[in-house]
Amino acid sequence: MLECKRCSGQQVVKNGIVAGKQRYKCKDCKYNFREGDERTNDKIIAKKALCVLLYAMAKGSFRMLGRILHTDHTLVYRWIRHFGESLPDPVISGDITEMEFDEMWHFIGQKKRNFGLSKPLIVAHGEPWVGCSAIVILQPSDGCMTK
Repeated sequence: MLECKRCSGQQVVKNGIVAGKQRYKCKDCKYNFREGDERTNDKIIAKKALCVLLYAMAKGSFRMLGRILHTDHTLVYRWIRHFGESLPDPVISGDITEMEFDEMWHFIGQKKRNFGLSKPLIVAHGEPWVGCSAIVILQPSDGCMTK
C-alpha cells in the first residue's frame, strides 16, 4: 500500500499525471507527491552533506555555499534548515553556575552612541527561576542621572 511522504498516512488517492508520472494526494494532510520521485540522487545527497558540514563549521554563508556548489542559495538554506529541524533539542547541563558575555556589539537599526568606561549604565539583575540569573544592561534615558 502506498503511503504519504509527509505524514505517512494510508489514505492516498490518484491525482493526475505530472511529467509522465502518476501523482497522488493524501486525504489526511492534502499533500501532493509522485511515487519514485527521482529528484534526489547521490550527487545531491553529497552536496547537502557538504553544505551542512561547511555551515556547521562556520566556514560559509548560504550564498557562498551556493556559489561553490552551483546551487541556489535559497536551496542551500532549505537543506540546512531541514537538517537542523531533524536534530534533537539541545540538552543544557544543570551545573552551570556562571556565564560571562564579553564585548557584545549588536546594533539593531543604527549604531548607538558609545558609553566607554566612565559613563554610567543602568544594571537590572533578576532570577527568573532557581539557578538561573539574568542581567540586563540599559542605557540611561536623557536626564535621568543629572545632578
